[in-house]
Amino acid sequence: MPKIASSYRILVFLLVFCVFGTKTMAQETEETTLVAYLETLEKQYNVRFSYVRKEVEGITLKPISEQDTPMENVLSYLRENTPFLYNRINERYITITSKENEGNLCGRIIDLETQMPLEGATIISENNSFKTISNAEGFFYIPLQSKNINFTVTYVGYAKITKNTSDLSPDCTALLLTPSVAELEPVIVQNIFTKGIDKNMDGSILLSTQHFGLLPGQVENDVLQIAQALPGVESVDETISNINIRGGTHDENLLLWDDIKMYQSGHFFGLISAFNPDLTEKVTLYKNGTNIRYGEGVSGVLDMRSKNTLSAQTEAGLGFNLINGNGFLDLPISGKASIQVAARKSINHLWESPVYKNYTKRIFQDSEITNVENNQNNIAINTDEDFSFYDVGTKLLWEVSEKDRLHINFLTIDNSLDFTETLETTSQSKTSKLDQRSLLGGISWHRSWNDRMETTALAYGTYYLLDAINRDIFTTQEQQQKNEVLETGVKLDAALKLSEKLKLQTGYQFSEIGIANTQDINLPRFRDYEKDVLRTHVVFAGLNYLSKNQKTFVAGGLRGSYFTKFDDILIEPRLSLHQKFANGFAVELLGEFKSQSTTQRIDFESDFLGIEKRRWVLADGENTPVIKSKQVSAGLVYNKRGLFINAEGFYKIVEDINIANQGLQNQFRFSRATGNYTVRGGEFVINQKKAYVSLWASYRYSKNDYGFKSLMPSTFPNNLDIQHSATVAGSYSWQALKIALGLNWHSGKPYTVPLKNAETTTEGGITTIQYDVPNSERLPNYFRTDFSAEYLWKLSPTIDAKINFALLNLLNTENTLNIRYALIGDENNQVSVNKIEEISLGITPNFSFQVLF
Repeated sequence: MPKIASSYRILVFLLVFCVFGTKTMAQETEETTLVAYLETLEKQYNVRFSYVRKEVEGITLKPISEQDTPMENVLSYLRENTPFLYNRINERYITITSKENEGNLCGRIIDLETQMPLEGATIISENNSFKTISNAEGFFYIPLQSKNINFTVTYVGYAKITKNTSDLSPDCTALLLTPSVAELEPVIVQNIFTKGIDKNMDGSILLSTQHFGLLPGQVENDVLQIAQALPGVESVDETISNINIRGGTHDENLLLWDDIKMYQSGHFFGLISAFNPDLTEKVTLYKNGTNIRYGEGVSGVLDMRSKNTLSAQTEAGLGFNLINGNGFLDLPISGKASIQVAARKSINHLWESPVYKNYTKRIFQDSEITNVENNQNNIAINTDEDFSFYDVGTKLLWEVSEKDRLHINFLTIDNSLDFTETLETTSQSKTSKLDQRSLLGGISWHRSWNDRMETTALAYGTYYLLDAINRDIFTTQEQQQKNEVLETGVKLDAALKLSEKLKLQTGYQFSEIGIANTQDINLPRFRDYEKDVLRTHVVFAGLNYLSKNQKTFVAGGLRGSYFTKFDDILIEPRLSLHQKFANGFAVELLGEFKSQSTTQRIDFESDFLGIEKRRWVLADGENTPVIKSKQVSAGLVYNKRGLFINAEGFYKIVEDINIANQGLQNQFRFSRATGNYTVRGGEFVINQKKAYVSLWASYRYSKNDYGFKSLMPSTFPNNLDIQHSATVAGSYSWQALKIALGLNWHSGKPYTVPLKNAETTTEGGITTIQYDVPNSERLPNYFRTDFSAEYLWKLSPTIDAKINFALLNLLNTENTLNIRYALIGDENNQVSVNKIEEISLGITPNFSFQVLF
């Protein structure tokens, strides 16, 4: 009996062991994702797999159950059970590539210094037989039959290399790129918010449109709209033509297109960027610590650049949205030359979409286009407006030799408005006109003298015209106004690599700016014409230091400007410091002195049909001095494991501003005074990125005050004193689909109200408004929710379709953008004060469709 009991126990034990053992083995051999299995193998065998995550995700398999299987056997198992090739480069590194590329030659683009793969490098053959780009892991593939063919590898910020296909093999030969001496912007330290927005070590922000992600409300990669997603950059009236960087006015920003200054930034009088996304490849934004080669722009710099690499194959695209149609062409002329062309044209002549009607209602409110009722004459008037815009940009790239490159570019921007008024009683009509256009062109020569020295020479010209004629429907009076700007100049830049850590940056710039303002009235006869010309010579020099471990970056230098008209010299120091510490932390210190000689005067009494209230004027050394600014900021950066945090405090003072360019709508409206404004505050950003999701939030606090000694009171809040601003947003990307949603909120800007119970006063038969303390009241808080989505549809191996949808102001929130007061008279000639409010865009859906060849 004991033996039977003992045998029974053994049998039960064996049965239990078999059941649980079988279950355990089943668990070990249950299907898992390929990504998870690769991570297990990396730990088990101390190897490193290199692959494009998007290609590998979604693949499942059963792992090998044996724990001691040799690595070569594991790789053979993976080759048989997954659609990939596994190439063992050495004992530690193994590359994973698609079997679709089996039999092709393979290369991998790697940064020489960081040993990290480079995505988006361009590989072009000498005879135009092939062209490709590197993927997320730096890999590229070339057909095996392409033997003994030279090809070049180019990547922004790196020296170009030339190789032969005989250097490649199916095992993916590594090709090392060296950071270029000409790339004076330091190494990127972090992507912000979404792909294509990067923070540089010199404190600047780089926006790259070619591989851009998605932001809320975005229907195309409009760089000036994208810039407003960044903390410290906003628009108090929702327009492209009024971007405020850290409390500054729009004219205090330097806007460059291929290093040529732009005096116009918007279509549709500011609601759409004038810079075609199909032609603009990258934008560098400076809020402080500006590179010494940039002058003007006491508040900020937006340096926009078009594509600078040759095309081996024709690329083209056609598309439209509910505002305009667009197209671009990138055409190789030969193995050493190519041309780019891009254009846009409004489509309201064919169809006035709901978006166009919303934009029209927004931009023409409180102007002569909408304020046509004449209470004094009591005569009904019919009105009709005919508005259109277009832009055309071209660029020729020519590699004259291995060391020399020649670029020729041209850009034209045009807005045109015809406003017709017709009397119902007599059918008499008159048409007023408004034209706003820009023309610019330049020719640049870049030479790489050797591995240590490069130079660039640019000769350019830029022209801006704002021309309006206002015809009175009741009289024969005609009033013509013009604002013209013509700037010509040359820029010479040199970069010399003194050592592996130290670079010298130096250059010379000359510009001649002429600005003319005309006002011509036929009845009563009056003509006023003013023209000023200013010539400026600039020299600059500085040193950039980047430590070998890339933890310390310092850029410092001096910029000297000589104004011949005033016989005045300004010396402007600039400093940028970035120091990395352990565990992902870094500190930044930025400082700068800046100046600018061109500003915009705001004239509400003579304002181009009430639509465009600003005209460019030139410093004269007396009534309109050269504006100067000083700014310092310090920040803390954390960047690790997909989490990015940046906190920064700043202090800025802008001196010698003219009250005429501030747009005051109170008791100081017609005053003449010069003074300053001071901004102090802080910015905070947090961004968490996962595989498919990016979430971010930002907050800005600032206090912005005027100081005019000749006024009473001498200190009061700035017109742009938005003290609190916050954004919460997120984006989701999965394969060809992108979605983004964001909330924007900021406190109201200040305005001035009339005195209570004493709104007007009359002296000498003239009635005026009596105002309370300047800018003592504030508009209601601003709130807007935006949504956008994008889908990339692959129609064929060579044709893609990109579909975008956006909803601005998703919740249809009515935001007040401005409040001003004006006098009106009734039928009995009694004068009273009228409150005028400017309201934001309502809910505005937009849609775009683009076919890419």
